[in-house]
Amino acid sequence: MIYEAEKLLDDFRKLPGRVERPRTFMEIAGYPHYENVCSNILAFFMDPKESHGFGTLVLDALASASGIATADEGVGGNVSVEREVRTAAGNRIDILITSDNHATLLENKIYANVNNPFDDYVRHLDLNYGKLIGHKILLTVFPTSEGSDWGFRNLTYEEFVEQIRSRLGHYISDADTRHLTMFLDFLNTLENLHRETRMNEGFVKLLAERSDDIENFFADLKNFRAELREKVQELRDLIEVEQHTAVEQDILREPVGTLSDVLYQNILLSDDLPVAINTAVSPHGWEIKIFVRRGGNRSKLRELLERLGIPFEEGQRFIYPTRFAYDENLDQISLVLQDLIDKIATSQKHEEAR
Repeated sequence: MIYEAEKLLDDFRKLPGRVERPRTFMEIAGYPHYENVCSNILAFFMDPKESHGFGTLVLDALASASGIATADEGVGGNVSVEREVRTAAGNRIDILITSDNHATLLENKIYANVNNPFDDYVRHLDLNYGKLIGHKILLTVFPTSEGSDWGFRNLTYEEFVEQIRSRLGHYISDADTRHLTMFLDFLNTLENLHRETRMNEGFVKLLAERSDDIENFFADLKNFRAELREKVQELRDLIEVEQHTAVEQDILREPVGTLSDVLYQNILLSDDLPVAINTAVSPHGWEIKIFVRRGGNRSKLRELLERLGIPFEEGQRFIYPTRFAYDENLDQISLVLQDLIDKIATSQKHEEAR
């Protein structure tokens, strides 16, 4: 099993690292997952009569990407863009675009399952716009065949945004600066929908090929974490703190994903000297750290350790110089830890007696 685990970790290390990217304003606001918000923004920029100044940019890109018309032909004049158009059956069409020549029904789906009443949408289009050239588009993050039985053409955001970006330079001179900033952020958000919802393909492939090894690895990892807790509990049972009224003792599990467990003692000597001792076990072994809680005086703790003759290594926290192996006899660790607790907890009494 050790060889399989090593091989598995080697395979994970070979995968390309995650590329960090700046978050868009919409992502910070939590909007990417809201289809209605996305549809509202799309409808705004699709309408050439709105104040954005892009004219027919988004409509031309939609026509070209979906095969409605050529870039030169466009969708025609007298364009109207409507949101949430109600059908006779009470269903709502996300976006309906009409012009002198065309009637385009656009359904926008990001994460929700595609279970729209396509037949009702088609009936509404035929009954109300039968004299125009009808088009039915299903806009999604990833390709799908849903709606194809009712004549819906699937258009992905990736294809759509590519068409918008390819012709953006021809429209940008008349664009309102504020809306341009928002529009570019919107495009980045749409592109990131595709990138963020799909894991690295190599990672997914590795999960598929090594699923049994991975499940076994996680089972062993769970058992190991349980053993860490058992060791800390056994150590706690060996430590006596009842005789010290200022000592509080408990177990602290490090954040999920870390491989360590901690037995801690809080020793309140004074308001500016709240001392803590953390004894942590991990695959590297046992380590004892001594520090002051928030608001404590670190220099005062250093002076105390020096006066008590307690050795330490200077770091972010004071580290007891003796480390113990993972399988060290807990009696040996408890002797050291008990001595530290007793010395620090009774230090004030000794100081008063002097």
